[in-house]
Amino acid sequence: MKLMMWTRKILQKMLHPLDVFPSASVNFKSFLETPRTMRDKINYSSKLNFRTIFIADDDVCKATLIAAKTGREAECCQQEEKDLYQSISLQFDNLYTLNKIYRRRKLCSVNSKTLLDNYKSPVSHCIRTMTTLSSPAASHLLYSAPLVTQTQQNRGIWDIFKRANFGSYAVLDNVGEVSAAQLVPSHISCPPYFKTGEPSTPPSGPEIKAEWQVQAMREASYLARTVLNTVGEHLQAGMATEDIDILVHNKIIESGAYPSPLNYMGFPKSVCTSVNNVACHGIPDDRQLLDGDIVSVDVTVFYNGYHGDCCETYLIGNVDELGHHLVRAARRCRDEAIAICAPGVPFAAIGAKVEQVADQEGVTVVPCFIGHGIGKYFHGPPDIYHCYNNYPGTMEAGMTFTIEPIVAQGKEDALILEDGWTAVMLDNGRAAQFEHTVLIVEGGHEILTEYH
Repeated sequence: MKLMMWTRKILQKMLHPLDVFPSASVNFKSFLETPRTMRDKINYSSKLNFRTIFIADDDVCKATLIAAKTGREAECCQQEEKDLYQSISLQFDNLYTLNKIYRRRKLCSVNSKTLLDNYKSPVSHCIRTMTTLSSPAASHLLYSAPLVTQTQQNRGIWDIFKRANFGSYAVLDNVGEVSAAQLVPSHISCPPYFKTGEPSTPPSGPEIKAEWQVQAMREASYLARTVLNTVGEHLQAGMATEDIDILVHNKIIESGAYPSPLNYMGFPKSVCTSVNNVACHGIPDDRQLLDGDIVSVDVTVFYNGYHGDCCETYLIGNVDELGHHLVRAARRCRDEAIAICAPGVPFAAIGAKVEQVADQEGVTVVPCFIGHGIGKYFHGPPDIYHCYNNYPGTMEAGMTFTIEPIVAQGKEDALILEDGWTAVMLDNGRAAQFEHTVLIVEGGHEILTEYH
């Protein structure tokens, strides 16, 4: 008995126990609950997306969800042994135990957007592997997602001896204190979601913009780039991410624009700041940047009725060589994907190019976060997948969209924390992101958020 207890303690320490994440134990315990509890949780978290959810009482790992807009069905998490829950309910909830559970489940074909988007409570679902999650930012694009067949990664106890060396940096294992949102003066023109948090319905397909709309996009994108440049000039160790939010908010307001993230689907701040092992959508708080950190700053502005969107990952002080390499690789993934853009090029080619470059650089694409069409709407069609995909359609002159791959040092698995936004890498490896807003023109493309 004592040997078993000591073995359990050793495993917990070796495996980054999931309780370092405020919501992780809740996320994964959701797989150990009764069908009624699971059904209630999925209904709550997905109430905007699904009209029907079926969970068989005698097979609680099988869920069939029906999209509210299209009627498309998605099936996930079919277990192979009906008594699995009873057999594991008393076991400790660390990564080793969960991996054993995952290896004994069978993944089905799933609609990736159906299962990924709009999580507002700590509920976990499976995409590619059982723990990959995505942002709630694009939930209204559900209807346009392609059907993707996922494959399970088999992991076992020997993985505990294969912990990669990701370098020297501080792992963010919790969120800090988040202050109240900055105020927006009454003279600022605001987007439709300013008060309600609910964006207006985007167009049903990729929008071909007229010249006057393109000019408005240029102005909004130029301003977004100007604000991001200002951030880059001020970043330093000892600066809290909340200070970045104040800087961004004030600069945007002074320019007569609105910070697009503020209250979009309930997001509480004016910018996203994602440090080290945070993949994206980090909420600015009182944590100070440390020497050796990397931080992704995602700036979007709403100016004269149009959005402009861009992101960079910055090095704080003396970052180790592994961190430098990751950031260089992320920038290259974005830039080489943009380079192929032109009329007639399939949207799916972007993901193929990103995957090719990532493979060359020895980094991993985080597939569950996508680029998007942009205009009067913050997020709309087309969906820009940064992984191999079969998304339909080709580029045409007048389209505007973002290309914003996230790449990681380790595996692709990400977890949404309890705040409903912050996405962290499950293996604590660092992630980096670069983003541009791109316009397709005759004969090629124009980067609207190009550095100036």
